[in-house]
Amino acid sequence: MFSFALGLFLLRKTGSAMNLGISILIGPLVSLVLLPVSGTIVDRFSHKKIIVTCQIGIIITMAFFSMELQQLSGTYLIKIIILLVLLDIFQLFIGNVFSASAINLVPKTQVQQLNSIQQMVRSSASILAPIFGGIAYGMMPFFGFTLVMLVTTSVVMLIVLSLNFRFNGAQLVTKTDFKRKVDFLTSFKEGIHYLRQKQAIVMLIITACVINFFFCAVNVGLPFILVNRFKLSNIFYSIVEASTSVGMILSGFIFMKQKPAENQIQIMYRWVIGIALITSGMGLPVVLHVQLLKLEITGIYVVLALLMGVALFETNVPMAGYMQLHIDSSFQGRVFTIQSSLSMLMMPVGTIMYGYLFDHFNAGIIFLVSGIIVIIFISVFMQIKVTKPIGYARNIAGTKNLENGQK
Repeated sequence: MFSFALGLFLLRKTGSAMNLGISILIGPLVSLVLLPVSGTIVDRFSHKKIIVTCQIGIIITMAFFSMELQQLSGTYLIKIIILLVLLDIFQLFIGNVFSASAINLVPKTQVQQLNSIQQMVRSSASILAPIFGGIAYGMMPFFGFTLVMLVTTSVVMLIVLSLNFRFNGAQLVTKTDFKRKVDFLTSFKEGIHYLRQKQAIVMLIITACVINFFFCAVNVGLPFILVNRFKLSNIFYSIVEASTSVGMILSGFIFMKQKPAENQIQIMYRWVIGIALITSGMGLPVVLHVQLLKLEITGIYVVLALLMGVALFETNVPMAGYMQLHIDSSFQGRVFTIQSSLSMLMMPVGTIMYGYLFDHFNAGIIFLVSGIIVIIFISVFMQIKVTKPIGYARNIAGTKNLENGQK
């Protein structure tokens, strides 16, 4: 809700879409710059301490910003950018720590249920945040949002303090890790070396990047055709937009009752093909030049968006669960940081590319071709056999470090 309000605040203050675009780019850039460092910190230090430190950092940052907000002058844009950089740094660590901590927070048999709940909460937030954010923005000054952020962050920190990060085994952190100087570059290289021995994980990371890149066709193209081509009202467009999150929530209730399949990766790849087919389907009404009532068009795209939400959920949650269960705990921070950073980087790149394509070429063809490319790519991936077992090549470098630290 704070991000939504901050976007409105920037647009109102500057009237510039460029400034809003800069604020969106900060997250991927921060993630890329901290890539060699953040994963090592997650792997080397206590997860609970990292989260609590970041939460305290957010509280201090928001408290300082709330005071500065009363005196914002011509430098307010710079101050907001600094605020976003700091918040994105803290959120980067929090997100990666939680991904790497799932295996220690709950029994292994419940990791996928935990991921399902997290995804359902995110989907619910994506529906409710703009609604409540828009209402609240008209009812209270922006200063009020900073106070809400302060309160909610404090509550979250108290909840984190109550969590048992050793429920399913202690995190592999040795005392020597705190005393000696950490070589971040060497540690990052060890993470890359570890990934080279995990072909299935590398394929999943590449798949995540492909999904994020080509899904920009939906993020950019769907509003374009619904508003410009079919002239839907804001209400109809909002219903279509919310349908994807609704589909994810509905899928979550079903998925939580299912047991993980043995051929989980192959099933996940089939759902990715489903995402591609739905993406292509979004372009068919444009290509076929259908002449339907606005309500009928809305109904078609609501169904497609619901199916997209289901397919995204059935892809994202099993992928996260598989990685959490099959990556050595001493490397999860680095691997999840690499995965999240590369995936996040695909979003602005894809947005820029598809923004250009939709401005210059037929929107329906772009949807169709994008879906076909993903289908070809995933079909090739499905034919690749993993040459090394998942448990192959344990942390050789990490084991040596632990042994040296104990000497």
